[in-house]
Amino acid sequence: MPALSPFDHAFADGPVFLEPSGFLAAFKMTRSLAAARRLQAVWRSFHAAGQLGPDIRLGLDARLVNRNKREAVSIGRHTVSRAIMRLEPTGRLTVGERCYFGDGVLISAMNHIQIGDGTLFAHGVQVFDNNTHPIDAEERERHFAKILGLSKNTDYRIAHAPVTVGRRCWLGMNAIVFRGVTIGDDTVVAGGSVVTTDLPSGVIASGNPAVPVRNLKEFVAA
Repeated sequence: MPALSPFDHAFADGPVFLEPSGFLAAFKMTRSLAAARRLQAVWRSFHAAGQLGPDIRLGLDARLVNRNKREAVSIGRHTVSRAIMRLEPTGRLTVGERCYFGDGVLISAMNHIQIGDGTLFAHGVQVFDNNTHPIDAEERERHFAKILGLSKNTDYRIAHAPVTVGRRCWLGMNAIVFRGVTIGDDTVVAGGSVVTTDLPSGVIASGNPAVPVRNLKEFVAA
């Protein structure tokens, strides 16, 4: 693999890449036949699954799985992604410009996840606007049977509600954001925190459940 680029991250699993113009360009970027083919495949899958702004950079492990229409995904220019992003048939994902998604980030949209310009997701962050499975045990059993292909029964409900993460936010390593949450602009969520309720703008939040622990302006001025 080539040396890390200026756009890479110190703890990242390999570089990120602009879209190659063809296989030769992909090979020059990656210095590997297998990696070049993989890079082209990643970019093809992203184009097929969503609307992409210019100058996006993708890691070789980045994934965008969209079970909705292509128009349900919008990713802004200069965004860098190593994440796995998944949309269910009713899901939407709106990502602003200059966002970063580190290794191991998981995004799951059944409703609508909206992320503002300049927001950074550290490694291992998870954002789910849905419960993934039904809460009721019998419904959950039917749901999993359908996933396994053992049943066509769709008599189950999975709770979901939109998630909004504001502009210039920073979600620390392994933070988790659950359905129905709004995080205000500029807010920092400490690593390992679990966000279950709204957070205001301009605070540092920490804990499980995450709560504001400091005003960001006071922290910067200290």
